[in-house]
Amino acid sequence: MKKKSKKKVLLGAVLVLAMGLTACGGSENSGNAEVTEENSGAAESAQTEETDKVVRIGAVTQGNMLNATGGIAQEKGFLEEELEKAGYKLEVKGFAQAGPAINEAFGAGELDMAIYGDLPATVCKSNGIDTTIFAVNDSKMQMCILAANGSDIKSAKDFKGHKVIVGRGTIYHQCFKSLIADAGIAEEDVEQINTVSDANSVIASGEADALVTASSIGYYLEAQGIGTVVETTADHPEWTSQFFAVGKTDYLKENPEAAKAVIRALKRAYEFSKDNLDEVAEISASLTDGYTADVFEKVYDFDPSFEHFNPEITEESKTKLKALEQFLEDEELISNPVDIDQFVDTSYYEAVINEE
Repeated sequence: MKKKSKKKVLLGAVLVLAMGLTACGGSENSGNAEVTEENSGAAESAQTEETDKVVRIGAVTQGNMLNATGGIAQEKGFLEEELEKAGYKLEVKGFAQAGPAINEAFGAGELDMAIYGDLPATVCKSNGIDTTIFAVNDSKMQMCILAANGSDIKSAKDFKGHKVIVGRGTIYHQCFKSLIADAGIAEEDVEQINTVSDANSVIASGEADALVTASSIGYYLEAQGIGTVVETTADHPEWTSQFFAVGKTDYLKENPEAAKAVIRALKRAYEFSKDNLDEVAEISASLTDGYTADVFEKVYDFDPSFEHFNPEITEESKTKLKALEQFLEDEELISNPVDIDQFVDTSYYEAVINEE
């Protein structure tokens, strides 16, 4: 696997709900050539044409690297290759402040597409930014319970009367609600510690009995000797989160070949992953600071077929999106409902399949 000079960032940054905005700048043209109305117009036209051919894709890290299937497609060169075939150049823009920052960038017209989580993508749509989900990046992002060292928690059934770290308004919160509902525990019977950015240090300090988090973070902390993963969502795919390829609706309509190129790249990454678990784990680890391949081997162990990397948007994915939308409404995290059937567009994927 080739070495990368790009800055690596924790995969956990995907879930940080801090707001941020990347500013755009410009530069003035200078030179000795005489500027006439004719050559000025020609230069402007050429610049516009070149700009239109660049696909600006948002990522949930500041290292300009995508995650999951998109990260495999980018690392293996599939994404750049497929876009070049369609006449586009790839530009990945990473955002350390993750989903909220990507939403800001969409609103400011700084992105054409993004690969990021279902929760911020749904919030973005609710806020009136016209975006469309056109492919899956990971349909089953695994969640887990990490019990602190010395804790008597063995599963969510033991949460009652304990201190549990739950980032409110995040996918962790949604998973937590599913866990306790299944265990027959009322939310008020659990002492919730509302933090995301400090979660690792809080669980390590012994100030909490358990942490609800992404399985990648859970297994990483376990490898560091900070607690034990006692339960995962492997047997409950309906409690997992999702990552999608999302685009500005107008951009997708005007550039369907770009959308199809992204899907082809994701499809190649999915096919590659089926027979290359070891390399996929190594690539995933290389995209995260301090993580090792064995962490991702455990994460991906629930489905060695990597069906969750399939870019096709299934009815199962839409059902989970509808449950997420309802959660956001119930928690008053969105003010405008989102029609999931309108939010999702499978026509780009279907066009790729029909061309094969």
